[in-house]
Amino acid sequence: MGDWWQALTGDLQIFYAIAFIASFFLLLQIALLAFGIGADVDIDVGDEDPGSGFLSVRTLTAFSFAFGWTGVLMKQADRSTALSVGVAIAAGFAVFIAVGLLWRSFAKLGESGSIDYQSAVGAHGTVYLTVAANRAKPGKVEVMVQGRLRVINALTESNESLPAQTAITVVGVVDPSTVLVAPH
Repeated sequence: MGDWWQALTGDLQIFYAIAFIASFFLLLQIALLAFGIGADVDIDVGDEDPGSGFLSVRTLTAFSFAFGWTGVLMKQADRSTALSVGVAIAAGFAVFIAVGLLWRSFAKLGESGSIDYQSAVGAHGTVYLTVAANRAKPGKVEVMVQGRLRVINALTESNESLPAQTAITVVGVVDPSTVLVAPH
C-alpha cells in the first residue's frame, strides 16, 4: 500500500485522507446507532431550535465524506484541482444540507403532538417535581398516558403546593404540553 500511496499526487492524497477519515467516522456512527448509542453533538447557532441538526458531528461527517470521495473521483477523472475542489465542495454542501434536513425531520417526529394529553384526564399519578399552589408555577407529574408512563408539566388550582410523591388525579388539560391536577 505504501507504493500506491507514494504514487499519488499531493492533492489526491489529501482527498483520499479526508475520504478515509470521514468514512471511518461514518461507519463508527452507523455502528453506534445499530447498538442504540446515537449521541450527536449539535452546535446551536442563532435562534434555531436546539438540536435542529444542521451543524453537528453527523452533518460535518457527511460533508467530509462527500467532499473527500467526490474529490477522489474528480482527480481520477483527470480534472483540474480547482474544478475538483469546487465540485467536491458543492457535493459536500448538498449532502450536508440533506443530512441536516433529514435529522431535523427525525427530531420533529418526537415532537409531532401524537400524544393526546386529553386521554390522561381522570388518570391517577404522582408528583415528580413540586407543583406550586394556585397555578403559580408548573411542576411535573408522572402519569400513564396512552399506555406509557410520562413525566408531564402540571399546574394545580389547589390552595396548597403539591410536593413530590403526592398522589394526584389529572382533572384537565391546560395546553398541549401541560395538564391540570388535583390531590387524589
